[in-house]
Amino acid sequence: MATIKIKRSSVANAVGPDNAGEISTNLIDKKLFVGLGPDSGVATFVDEGQVDGKITNALTSAFTYKGTVGGNNQAADAVSITDPTVLASVVKTGDYYKVTTKGFLNAQGATDNTSAFYVNANDGVVYNGTGWDIIDNTNSTVASTGASLNVTGSTDLGYNIEVQNVDGGSFGS
Repeated sequence: MATIKIKRSSVANAVGPDNAGEISTNLIDKKLFVGLGPDSGVATFVDEGQVDGKITNALTSAFTYKGTVGGNNQAADAVSITDPTVLASVVKTGDYYKVTTKGFLNAQGATDNTSAFYVNANDGVVYNGTGWDIIDNTNSTVASTGASLNVTGSTDLGYNIEVQNVDGGSFGS
């Protein structure tokens, strides 16, 4: 009767056997290897707990909705920023807030307004590990060929667009 010997390694990142049918384990990485032959490589079987852990880590490192936050309702062109809304004092990478009111927000722990940043209503802000990124929800583009456009308004209130023919008459008259 044949005896099956399983090779083992206690060195991290050690690779499995070259010979077809040979079996080896890596005790540190908790992996099982089966050799497929010198030109075919190795089949690697990973510990199920490690796979579950990596999937859980990937899912929990994505955005985590934390709620809503409102800006201080100042206009983007404010000469001086007063009382910006201060974001959470404890944050993790991926913390995400939906903005309810335009205005300025300030990073947690900020002692002055130099780090304040402007957001529009319906934007999102997400912590990237070192600062806040704005996910702009109000991209508007207006273009014309052969007509004159007069655009007034804002992203918060909406836009009014007046269209005129290039000869100065009202469009469609």
